[in-house]
Amino acid sequence: MKRLFNILLYTFLAACAAGLAVSGTAYFLLRASVPDYDEDFSVAGIDSPIDILRDSSALPHITAGSAEDVYFAIGFVHAQDRLGQLLRARRATKDLLPLEPTSEIDSSTSDALEAYAAGVNAWLGLVSEGRRGRGSPELLIADERMIAAWRPVDSLRIAHAFLSDLRPKSRQELSVSSDLQVPSDRPVTPELFATPPEVSLNAWALSGDRTATGAPILAADIVGPLSLPSEWYLADLQLPTGAAIGATLPGVPFVVIGRNERVAWAFRSTPQKAVREPEAPTGRGAGEYLMMLDRLARSTDANNALSGTSEMLSAGMEVLAIDRETLARWPEREIERPASFRDARLAVLDDRQLIFSVEGAIAVQRDTVSAAARALLPLMAKELWFVRSASGIEETRTERLRNEILDKLAQWNGDMDRYSQEPLVFWAWVSALQRRILQDEFPAANAFWTRPNPDFLYAVLSGRSGSAVWCDIRPSARMETCEDQVRAALDDALDWLVDRYGSDPSDWSWGEAHTLNMQWSPIRPGGMVSDLLSLEAPTPGDPFTLMSTVFASDDARPFVSNAGTNFQAVMSLSDESGSYFITPAGQSGHPLSKFYENLFPKWMQGEYIMMSTDLSLARGGAAGTSRLSPKSEDSSSTIEDRSQ
Repeated sequence: MKRLFNILLYTFLAACAAGLAVSGTAYFLLRASVPDYDEDFSVAGIDSPIDILRDSSALPHITAGSAEDVYFAIGFVHAQDRLGQLLRARRATKDLLPLEPTSEIDSSTSDALEAYAAGVNAWLGLVSEGRRGRGSPELLIADERMIAAWRPVDSLRIAHAFLSDLRPKSRQELSVSSDLQVPSDRPVTPELFATPPEVSLNAWALSGDRTATGAPILAADIVGPLSLPSEWYLADLQLPTGAAIGATLPGVPFVVIGRNERVAWAFRSTPQKAVREPEAPTGRGAGEYLMMLDRLARSTDANNALSGTSEMLSAGMEVLAIDRETLARWPEREIERPASFRDARLAVLDDRQLIFSVEGAIAVQRDTVSAAARALLPLMAKELWFVRSASGIEETRTERLRNEILDKLAQWNGDMDRYSQEPLVFWAWVSALQRRILQDEFPAANAFWTRPNPDFLYAVLSGRSGSAVWCDIRPSARMETCEDQVRAALDDALDWLVDRYGSDPSDWSWGEAHTLNMQWSPIRPGGMVSDLLSLEAPTPGDPFTLMSTVFASDDARPFVSNAGTNFQAVMSLSDESGSYFITPAGQSGHPLSKFYENLFPKWMQGEYIMMSTDLSLARGGAAGTSRLSPKSEDSSSTIEDRSQ
């Protein structure tokens, strides 16, 4: 017996020792891949030394003697901080249709893409020499034995994919059965099949006569996936023609939304309802878009920034530019856009205030009042606000709960505050109503409408073009009205809320159901590691607030958000006002870096980062300074990762 005990003990101790050894080795390899922002490098492919100053938030400020060296350095730091993201983006776009030859691109943009590719490959070369933990934690668990060299066409494909994500998907792309037809006794309601694009660009500007400083203000935000690392990477490119600062897309060398010392620019994509058959972007279109970004970075005033954009701007997009005095846009006449709930809310806030400061523009961007709720709720509850028990006896528990909830909703202004119960009740009610209206027409296709569609419900409840007939249940003998469906849906929603959150409404809160869920995105998605490295926090807003949060298609957690506003900027070129940017996560894609999620608290609290082209401001509390020095040897065309 004693011998058996000893055998078991030694086996246990050996297993613990082996586990510690494996954990220690894994931790060592993970730590080895965390970039040292004070390390200097000798690299081939540059003409003169390049200085990379990381400010207190690890935003790189790149100074070099030529534009090509600046673009080399942004490729280098993209790979240094976001190698896994670059490889994942390249993997996702490798099966795109062959693109047109890069000879269609002008020499300036072509040189920038070549220099960027050389910068990415320079970091890959350093990783292949070892002692850097394979350069990224994802590569320790992914089957990536050979990492091919980065090529300019990889950047073109990523730009092509970005433009494709701005286009609404067709029913075939969404895997919706082509025989999913509207029944003949139902009116064709266009909003029913409307689906938002994966990414949307939003921008609005104020002329100088409406700002406190007399200089125009440009505000921009992007709605898209929320992930770790962030989809966007902030950078300052000190080009010979002047610094360009703002949001870069890893895989692409240019500032997509930002400013130089004289001009600020942003884009606005047109909602899907405004374009009946959106044009699919082409390889040539991707190249022209990159040429436009290159030109914007070197522009001298707002009108100069937009000269020639008519030939480069993709269909369904607008570009806005400001300088110290001028607000310009292309197309010159604003594209006619269909009414949307977000635009309606923006119009209300715009009319409410005559003069704006930068802080006032930021407050507009962070607004969480839902125009969808303010439009739908009066239609849903118009027959219920003052309805009480018709009998003379005491109200039942269900009736008391219903009346208590209706009283609270009657006093609610539509603010999707995370600590309030009204947003949770409203969206549970809307979801239940949509199910009741559509379940008899499309009993086998409920999964397609898991997300609430307020545009469709507004058309139905307002009776537009006979759409109220959708409320009738087709198999039943009697004609059901929308009031019948609304009342039944409220009871469905209350039953669901009681089952999930308890019978006391004071215990319900929007933030308990509506959380921002930012998943770590490795090269190959999924797995327990992704769950451990993710962030989740209660958040305000909804898909139709200016601070947007898109609901996930998850029956178990229908109001969790894994997409929404993932970048915001407010820019002014006046001496009194600065330019402010924020993304929801840190600059680094490495979970062990202190810059992995350092911007998340600022994002949740609405604290923007002031970015300046003045390097003396960036040096205060800098996270590090590194120098890239030229090396005579040429970089190899193919980089083999030999680290184990």
